[in-house]
Amino acid sequence: MKIEPCVRCGRALKTAENINESGDPCVVIYTIAQTRGFRPLTRAAAHRRHFCSPCAVSSGYGPAPEGGFNHDVWEELREILEKNPSVKDVAHEQTFHPPVRPRLMPGSKPDETLNPKEPRMSLVG
Repeated sequence: MKIEPCVRCGRALKTAENINESGDPCVVIYTIAQTRGFRPLTRAAAHRRHFCSPCAVSSGYGPAPEGGFNHDVWEELREILEKNPSVKDVAHEQTFHPPVRPRLMPGSKPDETLNPKEPRMSLVG
């Protein structure tokens, strides 16, 4: 797990490195730059930017920002919010109940290393 900030509010988000991990609920925007129209074709490494759920909802339902790049991100957020209404539910839960621990994904088991160890009493014979 990596800790990365929300682009808008700076909140620390646990982000998954692979499909077997689940981090904090957030919306990820990937930016990729590459050349067009001349050789050699050059690509820069893809960067990912994170929006926590409350920031994604407030940005997507807010007024359109100025600038082409910002407007494209705004349109993508609006599209996600239209296709997946559960983003709004998670944003509401995170806004009004921030210390609530995220629910496990179906079929996953809780990580035992995160539970505090209770001292065990040994039986002496």
